[in-house]
Amino acid sequence: MSHLYPFILGLALLAPTTANAQQCAVANTRLHGKPQTAAQRSQQPITSGSSDALQRLTGSGALLASQGQFHGFETGAAYTPDRVFVYFLPKDHRGVLGGTAIPVPYDTLHSLSGKRATDLAPWHGIRGMFLQNGSHFQVIYATPDGQAAVAGSLWDASGRDVTRQQIQHIPGAVPSVRMDGAQITKTVLASLHGGTVGSLSAPSAVMLIDPQCMYSIKAAQNLMPLVQAGKLRLKVVPLSVLDYEDRGESTRNAQAMLSYPETDMVRAWLGGHLHERADTPASNAASQLAENGTFAKSIALKGTPTFLWIRTDGSLGRLEGNPTDVSSFLGELAR
Repeated sequence: MSHLYPFILGLALLAPTTANAQQCAVANTRLHGKPQTAAQRSQQPITSGSSDALQRLTGSGALLASQGQFHGFETGAAYTPDRVFVYFLPKDHRGVLGGTAIPVPYDTLHSLSGKRATDLAPWHGIRGMFLQNGSHFQVIYATPDGQAAVAGSLWDASGRDVTRQQIQHIPGAVPSVRMDGAQITKTVLASLHGGTVGSLSAPSAVMLIDPQCMYSIKAAQNLMPLVQAGKLRLKVVPLSVLDYEDRGESTRNAQAMLSYPETDMVRAWLGGHLHERADTPASNAASQLAENGTFAKSIALKGTPTFLWIRTDGSLGRLEGNPTDVSSFLGELAR
């Protein structure tokens, strides 16, 4: 595979602004400092007064580059200087799809998929299927006219992840084995495969991430000043939870991350160097990623980033999302 894709993904999808992950909301940024083309000048920012799903998903600071119609969906790109979100909107704007266009009739894809396809409950008339291929899976939605499809994720106007809700009852799509908090000890956390940063004497936590997830990237960037100041130690554990929407790139990048020495993993991830090992992962990277994934399933992981730590009384601490109050977060780690 070409090394072009890490550059493209470096632009990154705009992180959805969901009710359960406000700490990962996209900052209100706008284009500045560079001359704009005539096309850019004609594009309008998504304003805070907008009430549709696209505005809710991207935040009020994104610029909107409309591209017209795609088989009944409005389509285009919402973007800031460093992030891009390719969207597909139904006419009523009650939801928004983010993903990749497939120029093949939906029913044809469904027929060719056979038993590997599981139909999802239609959402406001939008049909979808959960498509499994070995250990990998993809969610595919039909366009309104049925003559094409979109592989990706669907959110409603409140920011709720509709796709996650649709697949939660499909065997294998959601963790079925859970580990009780009392079973998770320092030894268990230490056995996870990942990279460490920070002083040995600092309060520590395990950070479960998907290297493709912008929530994870933003949270790590926000915490790096604490790490560099010797106030926090992190063990960053890569997972591949977004394969269903990025066609396996999560696995590819997580394995690449695990191919670096423990002390270099985080630097390689945040520095954009994972592509350097993407085609030549370490021989044990796949098995280590699988072990991390088994642990994530055992704790019913809901998303990334998720932080875990052991309190002084031996109980498990857990935080889902970006710690917005870093002082309180450090206080919790010291309890």
